[in-house]
Amino acid sequence: MSTDQLNFSELARGLEAGAEAAPDLWPRILVAHTQRRRRRLRVRVASVLLAGMTGTAVLFMLPPSAPGTDWQARAQALEIELRAYPTDMVDANAREARSGLQRIDSALQAAYDRGARANELVPLWKERSELLSTLLAVRQQSAAITRI
Repeated sequence: MSTDQLNFSELARGLEAGAEAAPDLWPRILVAHTQRRRRRLRVRVASVLLAGMTGTAVLFMLPPSAPGTDWQARAQALEIELRAYPTDMVDANAREARSGLQRIDSALQAAYDRGARANELVPLWKERSELLSTLLAVRQQSAAITRI
């Protein structure tokens, strides 16, 4: 009988009969137990390594993350939506937003003229987009008030 296969029924029969176990039985049990533990450890290590390699492969297969909101496209969309409202609705907030918009447009033009990088342009486009959003909200509110 090999050391990794124990015949436990033989052991049980021997214990029931009152016979003494073979002298090499306990060392065989110890060897079999040790081999089983080593085999389980190898399977666990292999599983962890396989999971790690799979996770790494998945990370490399994912597309690069998007840099965030496209503020320029958002500003252009808001501008189109803003044109749908009549321009005769004017109040202090709208005038302030328009003057801020002119200031940002001048800053954007100057930035493009000197060949500014994205890290300078993105905040300007974001600010322009937020001002357009404010101006649109004012016009929507004015339009709602005049419809009543």
